[in-house]
Amino acid sequence: MSDAPKSIEIELKFIIPGSQAEAAVVEYLSANKYTVDKMSLLKNVDIYMDTTDWALLKNKLSLRYRLSNNTAMYTMKSVNAIEDGIAKRTETEIVLKKPAHPPTDIPIKALRKQVNQVIYPRKLMEQILIRTNRRRYMVTSPEGARFELSFDTSSFSSDALFKPKRASQLHQLEAEIMEGPESALETMAQLLTDKFNYPKATQTKLETAMAQLKVQPLVKKVPDNLKVNLDDRLDAALKKILAVEFHWLQEQLPGAISDRDPEFVHQARVSTRRMRSALILFHSALPESTVVYFEERLKWLGSLFGEVRDLDVFMINLTGYKDMIESFSKEKRKTLESLVVKQRRIPLKALSEALKSRRFKNFERRMTKFLAESCLDCPELPLGAKPIREVAPPAITQKFDSVIEQSKKTMANPKLNEFHALRIQMKRLRYTFEFLAPPYGSAFNDIIHRTVEIQDCLGELQDTVFNQKLIKQILNDWQGKLVDADLIFVLGEIYQFQGEIARERQKTFKQLWEHFCAEQTTDLLKQIFAEQGRVS
Repeated sequence: MSDAPKSIEIELKFIIPGSQAEAAVVEYLSANKYTVDKMSLLKNVDIYMDTTDWALLKNKLSLRYRLSNNTAMYTMKSVNAIEDGIAKRTETEIVLKKPAHPPTDIPIKALRKQVNQVIYPRKLMEQILIRTNRRRYMVTSPEGARFELSFDTSSFSSDALFKPKRASQLHQLEAEIMEGPESALETMAQLLTDKFNYPKATQTKLETAMAQLKVQPLVKKVPDNLKVNLDDRLDAALKKILAVEFHWLQEQLPGAISDRDPEFVHQARVSTRRMRSALILFHSALPESTVVYFEERLKWLGSLFGEVRDLDVFMINLTGYKDMIESFSKEKRKTLESLVVKQRRIPLKALSEALKSRRFKNFERRMTKFLAESCLDCPELPLGAKPIREVAPPAITQKFDSVIEQSKKTMANPKLNEFHALRIQMKRLRYTFEFLAPPYGSAFNDIIHRTVEIQDCLGELQDTVFNQKLIKQILNDWQGKLVDADLIFVLGEIYQFQGEIARERQKTFKQLWEHFCAEQTTDLLKQIFAEQGRVS
């Protein structure tokens, strides 16, 4: 393989009506004293790769794997605005000795490192496929500037993970300057515009493909009709909350089943947790049988997603352990990864089978039907008819008081089980805020931010408990087997390191807690509710 240095690519781009434009453009350039020499035809198959949330694109980068007349190459480009039809981008192109299978497993260490710095711990996915027939000419201007002139016919298709889509063909003229000043490209642009008046391109092929295929980053959005309002009845608001989470869960399922990225499992787990928490928090607003049915199913799903996610977190952390343990070589990390991957197959298979089971299909069907039904007045469920403006203050205050009460127990007996109990209470408080805070605008933002910090800290503390349990399990499996002594030593080091992390997180928690439980937090809650009361 050859690793080309980063260069600046400058291209002129026009949208042309079809392949028939080629002859007219070539003839017109020749008539204006441009030398035009035909080159060989290229057939390019381009796979654009990114994470589900398009982390590279968000950072103004695109990664392309190309097969061009059987030559394989990777290209990393900056994504900048196209100004007046001229695109100017940095480009690193690496030609391979042989094709990569799959392209998402980048075989070039330097490129793989560059990509991982942006996307880690996410994984690359094949997002957009572009097939292009490229008819090329080498063009020399009267002043001696040289261009590669291409007439492209491109077709687009999207990744098959979701719903495969196709779009109409794109016909485009591209002129890349190979030698000479940028002004020579501007002169050619003006010449062609005066004659043909072709529209200048405003997007890259990737951006055009995304627009035509309606491909967007997989981002959780709350549509206007599902936003909770202060005047919503609690039962109606609860259905809105469940609907948002249920739709988000369904969007994760193809990726979770195919195991394309651990983030799918993570997001699905979070959705099941949030749905279950909403039902538990506001169970008095719905019939008991409904709450029990959905809560049991969500607990079942959450445990399945959780078993896979815990192992994913351990895998993600392995890279960090390598930096902290001198004897933790790349080979030992790979050995441990293979052990965890093997162990992960069991809960992953159970999860996949569950998501295809009749039990899950019945859950989906019942939830869909429940969310579509209108809310009715029920004398046995008076809380359901109350508006959010009445429900939110006592609900948030109650959960806040529960957190404060549990924190006293934790401080008096700082054991891991007490921290875990506090984490559960903190999670419920956070969800209560997030479910009911939107109608208050940004009033709760600071409190929610501090709640998330504490929950994350306690979550990392709980991770150490799981990691130590997993290490014990691996060591027990190794008893009586011939195992590299260094590996056992490394596992022992990681086990001890979990204890250090736990102690550090407990110190961090105390600092975060002092800021969170200050009187000003209580005063702020009272102030927000008082202002809302005056407005209503």
